[in-house]
Amino acid sequence: MKVLLISTTSHDDKSTSKFILDTIEKELSIEKGKHYIDHINAAHLHIVNNLSCYASGGRQCASKEAGKYRCWAHKLSHEKPEEYHGKDEMSIIYDALAWCDMVIFATSVRWGSHSAILQKIIERMNTLQNRASVYGETNPLSNKTCGVVVTGHNAKAQDVASHLLEIFSWIGLKTHTLNRFVWQKSDSLWSEVGEESDLPDIEKYIKTQDGKDQIHRFLERLIPK
Repeated sequence: MKVLLISTTSHDDKSTSKFILDTIEKELSIEKGKHYIDHINAAHLHIVNNLSCYASGGRQCASKEAGKYRCWAHKLSHEKPEEYHGKDEMSIIYDALAWCDMVIFATSVRWGSHSAILQKIIERMNTLQNRASVYGETNPLSNKTCGVVVTGHNAKAQDVASHLLEIFSWIGLKTHTLNRFVWQKSDSLWSEVGEESDLPDIEKYIKTQDGKDQIHRFLERLIPK
């Protein structure tokens, strides 16, 4: 199976969501030759903001005049990079999504929601969904399975996962309510992160039987034996 892992946190060194994604990659790599893995750190890409093309009419989004990726943000940024702070690199994600059989998006919770990086990616995926909803074509994502990894300190991690799975199903990916790995350090809204990060806590959790079981159940949902 061709597996795409996309990290969307802005914190490289002590990110709990990135740690889980790295753990998943190690688990999948154990079965050598069975899975091909592409791991993208979206925080390292220059992803141009969604240009809200749909607001000018449905056929403006995913127009065939908008270049290879049928995306005006990508095309225009390559024609005039000085106006878009550089050339758009969302094409790396578009190509990876076309290649994969299954994708896992990982995000940390940010004020009760997913990361700004992930939101930008979701908005730019509109061109894929729009090919089916407006142009009547086959959705390029329709046969691809999707899972999410959501980690947070103290608020709404389960809610964020549910919301993301709903959104990705709207976009056209195959999802299920159980296609999630969720970890939250505290149930108290008054709990604040201290001087230390949450990374040691999730590292400890993954070594417990509950942690190992959650990883295995998550992957079994996405990659049935």
